[in-house]
Amino acid sequence: PMVKGAAWGIDASLRTLCERWQVTNYTQSHNVRLRESVMRSKAYSTFVIPLLATICVIAFIDTAAADNDRHHDDKYRGNKYGVIAKAEIEELMSCYAYSFDAIARAVTATYSDPGNLEYLDPMNLNDPNFAEGYERFRSCTTKDFVIEIYELDGTPVLREGDIPAGPLPWVNIVNFFNRIAANPVTNSQHLFGSFSAEVKGRKGTLTAYAAITGYSAAGKGEGGTSTYTSEVVYKRGKWLLKKTTLVEN
Repeated sequence: PMVKGAAWGIDASLRTLCERWQVTNYTQSHNVRLRESVMRSKAYSTFVIPLLATICVIAFIDTAAADNDRHHDDKYRGNKYGVIAKAEIEELMSCYAYSFDAIARAVTATYSDPGNLEYLDPMNLNDPNFAEGYERFRSCTTKDFVIEIYELDGTPVLREGDIPAGPLPWVNIVNFFNRIAANPVTNSQHLFGSFSAEVKGRKGTLTAYAAITGYSAAGKGEGGTSTYTSEVVYKRGKWLLKKTTLVEN
């Protein structure tokens, strides 16, 4: 009887040959070749198709990643002067300001041991202001974020490598000084302006002037001015602070 290709998993080319020749009786040699073809077809179904499916999935993932890259390129290519990218980069200083103004309000947070700046005290997360400030700052920095501080004459106050990289050590340091001050800080205001942003592909720089005032429970305010210069990178679909250099005026 005529062998139906669909039932045996025979590929389309073999079915076409069977129909063309109107095969009703095979010689023994033909039957052997047919069985070999069927076995190859089954092997194809068992091994090759799953392999191709896996390759397709991987290709889809790679394509999705490439699409994200193209989305980034397309998003900024049409901006002759990088207006969109620069605006997003400048917004990082708002993230910084809101983060540390929240940390200043974290009056129930205890200061961490300066010798263990990578320790996140679970008790501090119970203070909603500390939790807000920390999570917000994490959202706009890279995992290896670095900060340096210099006096106006170039004297280093804090250099790369003096503290561990990452957003948490800097959060812990700021919280530490807020809490141990003679008049502990209960609120602060970071005002950033005079932005200057430059973009080159997925990297950029940002310079901004800052006027910062800290307030104690008595309402007394003490402040100063600084210049922040940051290296930024485009990761995880957004711009992030990678390194910030603060010069105290």
